[in-house]
Amino acid sequence: MTDWRVELNQGLALARRAHEELPVSIGDRDVLKRAADQFPMMVTPSYSELIDWADPDDPLRKLLLPTTDEQESGGQVDTSGEFESTVAQGVQHKYAQTAVFLMNQACAGHCRYCFRRRLLVKDDYTNESVDDLDDAFAYVRNHPEIDNVLLSGGDPFIVSNRRFGRVIDALASIDHVRQLRVSTKLPAFLPSRFTSDETLMGLLADASDRFQVVVQCHYDHPRELSEASLDALRALSDAGCVLTSQVALMPGINDDPGVLSELFHRMHYAGALPQYLFHPRPVKHAMHFKLPVLKGLGIVEAARSQMSGPVKRFRYVQTGSDGKLELVGALDNGQVVVRWQQLRMGLDARPTAVVAVNDDTAWIDL
Repeated sequence: MTDWRVELNQGLALARRAHEELPVSIGDRDVLKRAADQFPMMVTPSYSELIDWADPDDPLRKLLLPTTDEQESGGQVDTSGEFESTVAQGVQHKYAQTAVFLMNQACAGHCRYCFRRRLLVKDDYTNESVDDLDDAFAYVRNHPEIDNVLLSGGDPFIVSNRRFGRVIDALASIDHVRQLRVSTKLPAFLPSRFTSDETLMGLLADASDRFQVVVQCHYDHPRELSEASLDALRALSDAGCVLTSQVALMPGINDDPGVLSELFHRMHYAGALPQYLFHPRPVKHAMHFKLPVLKGLGIVEAARSQMSGPVKRFRYVQTGSDGKLELVGALDNGQVVVRWQQLRMGLDARPTAVVAVNDDTAWIDL
């Protein structure tokens, strides 16, 4: 079995040589070279084997291969109001009960739609990861309303076991923290992180004796649930982790009711319980992934009609500066029913609403 650190380094090497080694067109190779100076392509060898690089319509290829569309500068650098929710470098407190630690600014793969691509790009790069863990722990300790901490990034499972263990130990000493959440795509991108590292799995097992440990697994397409990925999910479950699933609805990748239904079914059968389906955000350099709200709702409703009750419990949400806005459903008169799942601290409660949209509306501003 390949050690995860070896495979990660192989991915870094592949990223540097992608324009020479991947079986893509000359035009695609030119785009790959240009992207290396902005938002480089990143993929691990095991994940690369899942992709048909010669097929322009392959959904996993569309997820990771740069395109000329990224040269467009429309969209926002911070679509979720993270700057205004930052209380210390790498620490966000947007919702009263949750603190977010941005553990790092690295990932094993670069999704072209990434809403935090500002952390990974060279043209818009910002240094936002946790600089002083002691300050982060002190903030949580001084805010008893925080009952859960979400580790994010980048991908928090890229950090060393020593740093990860330090976070677990410190949070375990804070009585009002009852849940530790980790947001990750490594079960898809780098499953060897969980199947080759007994130390990490021991840390998670020990943490599960103190917290409810929730691993929020990011998947975009059913093919990502390879045997290796399923092994990773089993390892996480055996360590006592609760698994949930988070999916971004993306044109060309999973914007088909059959694909979306299969994805949620396979995740659910693997133990990753449905949580959120995210509507495409207006991310700078990723506006080519925008999707009309009415089309998205149609896809979601058609997919839900193919699912049993436990599988279709996810919320279809639009995450913006003010919070998570659930897209409940479309009416026959060109209106959409929405309700707030969560609101940023300091905002007054808002009722369920009906808003007018048209066929081109790709984002709802309230």
